[in-house]
Amino acid sequence: MRWTSSPLASGPGRCVGRTDTFVSQEGKQLCVVFANEEGLAKFTDHLQKLGVMDSALTHRQILEAIAGVDAWSAEDRMSWALNNIGLPNTPTFKLDVELWPVLVANHPSRIQLRTAFEGWLASQKIRQIDWINLDSLLMYRVEVTPEQAQLLLNHRDVRLVDLIPATGISIQQLARDIDEIPRNIPSPPADAARICILDSGINGNHPLLSAAMAESASFVDEEGDDDQAGHGTAVAGVALYGDVEACNNSNFWRPEFWIFNGKVMKKCPHTGDAVYDEFALEASLTKAVEHFVGLGCRIFNLSLGNSNAPYDGAHVRGLAYILDVLSRRHNILFVVSTGNFRGSEEPPVPANGWRDDYPEYLIAVQSAIIDPAPAMTVLTVGSISRHNATLDSQRYPEINQLSPASENQPSPFTRHGPSVKGALKPELVAPGGNLASPMRQLREPWAASMRGLGVLTLNHQWRGNTVFKEVSGTSFAAPYITHLAGRLLNEYPTISANMLRAMLVNQAYLPDEVSSSFSDEFRKGYKKAKATWNRDVERDVAGYGVVSETDLFRSSDNVVVLMSEETIENDGCQFFELPLPEDFLRSARGTRELSITLAYTPVVRTTRIDYLATQINFRLAVGASLDEVQKHFSKEMKAETDVLKEARDGNRDISAQLRNRGTVQSSRWTFKQAKPGEKWFVVVVRQDRDWNPSAAEKEQYALVVTVADRDNEHAQLYTQIQQRIAEQAVAREQERAKQARLQSRG
Repeated sequence: MRWTSSPLASGPGRCVGRTDTFVSQEGKQLCVVFANEEGLAKFTDHLQKLGVMDSALTHRQILEAIAGVDAWSAEDRMSWALNNIGLPNTPTFKLDVELWPVLVANHPSRIQLRTAFEGWLASQKIRQIDWINLDSLLMYRVEVTPEQAQLLLNHRDVRLVDLIPATGISIQQLARDIDEIPRNIPSPPADAARICILDSGINGNHPLLSAAMAESASFVDEEGDDDQAGHGTAVAGVALYGDVEACNNSNFWRPEFWIFNGKVMKKCPHTGDAVYDEFALEASLTKAVEHFVGLGCRIFNLSLGNSNAPYDGAHVRGLAYILDVLSRRHNILFVVSTGNFRGSEEPPVPANGWRDDYPEYLIAVQSAIIDPAPAMTVLTVGSISRHNATLDSQRYPEINQLSPASENQPSPFTRHGPSVKGALKPELVAPGGNLASPMRQLREPWAASMRGLGVLTLNHQWRGNTVFKEVSGTSFAAPYITHLAGRLLNEYPTISANMLRAMLVNQAYLPDEVSSSFSDEFRKGYKKAKATWNRDVERDVAGYGVVSETDLFRSSDNVVVLMSEETIENDGCQFFELPLPEDFLRSARGTRELSITLAYTPVVRTTRIDYLATQINFRLAVGASLDEVQKHFSKEMKAETDVLKEARDGNRDISAQLRNRGTVQSSRWTFKQAKPGEKWFVVVVRQDRDWNPSAAEKEQYALVVTVADRDNEHAQLYTQIQQRIAEQAVAREQERAKQARLQSRG
């Protein structure tokens, strides 16, 4: 970063604050240009007040320095948590208050600032609980009333006001005695879904696993199938029970499917972590999958990754390619994790620490998804946070460790996409834990504490009151999706892997907490940057979002899920009229949703520029009749239009151009008014690459449409749509009979 004064500023950039300040991005440098020496002098003075004169500056610090301390408003001082959660609704509550870190910790100006502020706290009868004074941080923890909180938000020396850490995994949750666990936990039904965990092994004699354990096998040389690293048992616990924390709180345990154990990793003798031989894994993984497919497994959880193989935007290779081939060959679903980002030394990412640089570093080159997460026909899962209070924060009133992320924000270690040619990755996110920065220690920027912030799951070395442990990582977000997939397979035992993917993504929503993690300014800049043109940063981090279980397993009067397994020939165009009742298409105002998802599993080739041999996509079309819509699409296809136009794109959450790049594609339309006479169609199109050896064969795909009218308390969608489907079936039969008569006359 560099700054200078200049009589004239021109070229690409933007004005900030006063008209004599100009900020421009030049390669990896940020240029701040001032119209005169006075502006430069003020900027330098503000940097000194920030206490960052000799350090690498973040974009936020530059903007703070330009605006100046005096220009900081109450809104500027509100943290993300205050903006999105608000102040507690109690007579008194605790807050963390950061002051401007003037110069260094023991400088006379800093001492003067502290003395004045502590005097002001006393005069306002604000109770001071704790404080930290470091060169780059001056923070107080205080107890206030709502009125006193407003005083802090308007205090000149205050830089930021934040909520204190709220929830975490407690000692009591971890310490449940084994004698409190119900005895004789029932096994799943004999015909229940079969889930395979490909990991470091599973200790299947765990009291919460034994009832659901099926076959185990090791594919690691000279290793048994037991779990010495603890990773596989922890993954299996989440896969079997989903929210283990909720199960523990109620002490209700009901396994719903069978767990198969395929050991493909072992314990590292130096670190204790689960590791694999990257040269042998491709062969052993293929062998393991073939083995367990033969035993009826349809869903495979793979919570591993090669941190030395981040996706570089080029060809898909290694494990990712193997998974894409096996997915198609066996009609199976792989659920994989994005991999964990633990920080980078060269270059330093995050440069200033997890808290200071969050969330911008989440989309750094160094934090890209790692093999096999780029695989195109798997479900890749990233992580969001659930807790932000470490064990120390739960036990002691002082400031100990602070997390950059609050509940439902992206976990500080989750990795970002996209995958091949901009395909959305990860597709989904689930709770995977959090981390916190130690606030009283001057350590490397990526030092972190995770105790109390993770996912509750099963301890492989269980005994007495150590049945559970808590862990953090995307490895433990992935099996939550595996759990949901297993329950879906129980409900619909014959559906394809395409349908499993489509149903899960169809019910996914992007949490507001994810979108608001990034400032509007950062999101706009990301969307306009050449490398990420027209992309949404929140989608590259969290994909389609979190799966809502509310309507995942069955329809209701307000929400109906339509499912169809189809095939399509090359260069084909298929039209599906949606059975929308007149009540849903009413002109009266009321929020309605239409969610459409398509999934397919194409042939792939690593030696081709186009990794996918087949492209299948869909469009939503609205017209007076099928003939009108068919003529419209036929005209566009003959004109070789790159992107077929889509109806109602103004109230759609994801554009057709973005979703089309993946093999599971989904968009949600939200609208308040419609026209009862309109007919709505889903149009499915297939176009193959010239080199596809299967071009002459029909390609399978799954289509899921969810129709939702949640605001209508009198909705009878289920009955009405059933009636419309019956009417459409009669109309089709009548049309077939008509065509048959015409042919016989000819």
